[in-house]
Amino acid sequence: MAGKYSSIGRRLLSGSVLQVGNLFLTAVAAFFLMPFIVHHLGDRIYGFWALAASFIGYYSLLDFGLSSAVSQYMSVAIGRNDDAECRGVFNTALRINVLLGGIALLVTAAIVAFTPWFSHSPADAHVFQKVIAILGVNAAINLPVRVYGGVLYTKFRFDIQSWLTILGLILRTGFIVWVILAGDGLLALAWVTFLTSLPVTVLQIWFARREASWARIESKSIEIKIVKSLSSYSVYTFLAYIADAIRFQIDPLVISGLIGLAMVTHYRVAGVFAQYYMQMIIFSVGMLQPVFSRLHGVGDRAGIEKVFFFGTKISSCISIFICLALVGWGKPFIVRWMGSSYEDAYWPLVVLSFAVLLDVCQKPSIDLLYATFNHRFYTYTNWAEGLLNLGFSLALARPLGILGVALGTLIGAFLIRVVLQPWWVCKVNGIHYGIYMRFIGRNLLYCSLLMAGAIAISSWGLRPNYPLLVASAICATLLYAIGLWLVVFDPPEREYFKAALRGNQDQKTPDPATVSVAVP
Repeated sequence: MAGKYSSIGRRLLSGSVLQVGNLFLTAVAAFFLMPFIVHHLGDRIYGFWALAASFIGYYSLLDFGLSSAVSQYMSVAIGRNDDAECRGVFNTALRINVLLGGIALLVTAAIVAFTPWFSHSPADAHVFQKVIAILGVNAAINLPVRVYGGVLYTKFRFDIQSWLTILGLILRTGFIVWVILAGDGLLALAWVTFLTSLPVTVLQIWFARREASWARIESKSIEIKIVKSLSSYSVYTFLAYIADAIRFQIDPLVISGLIGLAMVTHYRVAGVFAQYYMQMIIFSVGMLQPVFSRLHGVGDRAGIEKVFFFGTKISSCISIFICLALVGWGKPFIVRWMGSSYEDAYWPLVVLSFAVLLDVCQKPSIDLLYATFNHRFYTYTNWAEGLLNLGFSLALARPLGILGVALGTLIGAFLIRVVLQPWWVCKVNGIHYGIYMRFIGRNLLYCSLLMAGAIAISSWGLRPNYPLLVASAICATLLYAIGLWLVVFDPPEREYFKAALRGNQDQKTPDPATVSVAVP
């Protein structure tokens, strides 16, 4: 049993590190690849590529939140050691996603057919049709493959998923550079995207079948009961996705309409940092949901509460670090990266950083809602926050400019994530509200003081100079990490981290549900 718990700890820790590393590599690749492609193909051809990518990006909506539902029901069944239920969910989901893949092919055919209607040149239409066809087929294939990804997710194999993503990134980036230098154009980019995804797809299926003996295709008919269960769960996930689009993508529309199109770019500078901030937290602690789901499957409420508090502590530590790092290093980095004319993006960045903090420091509470089938509330709050964001942004845009739009986002996040969400999460999961609020408040305070001290000591590097910025950031990170180890984490939590890092099967290491977390 000790070996099993140690294995879980290693998988969660290594998965978190690899997912963060994957995000970093993706950002670096995008940072260098975009100007490379634009320089060789020109603005017009790159615009075609961006347009095609935008069309294909909407294919993700065809999932209808089903991936989340599949992972949830598989995790609950694994918690109950019910292989028959896992097998039923897997086969039902695979059949549904094959059907959705067929719909994606029909959508692709429709776009290809109507391309000449919105294209100014027959030659452009011909190229665009081929690109859409290739990318559309690729997206259609990926829909059923998501079920195999869900298998790896529920088996805590975040490390495998991350390595496969890194492999795909390396293959895609390398071949893109090769075909561009060889003088090929837009069609070659589409073929590279399709062909480099195939080995990743094959490996994902192979690893999923290796990790789960029940991940096998069976010939029996689809189970209507499972279809209904998956649909009732996924519909609210799908609506939450749409609400997220309103929350995070409405600001540029407000700015372009009330302030001016030019200021969208300035706001985008701040928005890029906020976007990566949120993704960093999701990749760091987002693997807690299958843990919650397994514990929920066996009715272990005490274990759920321990994981919840432990995960909240980790999420708070990482969230404060990134938020205050953006506040401290944001201005000199923007000046060095984009130029002094974009310095007005700094204060919107500060406001957006705190808005994101209110959300992501409580990421485990969102995972808990999904794992305990209470995510309907999260859908409602997402819509409420989106509407509040829109209303306050419209009211503040003209008098305060892009800062007012950012303040609209912060006000909406405060009213929902601070006032409403914690109360409901505690209520539906039987957690004492006062204890939770004191716990998260204390951790945020300690982390803020530690990070503020680290920034003050490293202030010598807050200059628009890359070497100084990197050196001071490393210094502050080390100081903050030492402070967390000595002040925030207690001895049992330190032992958990050390054992997970050692990876010693003989070490009696608890899984996250058995870690003792001190609460007020």
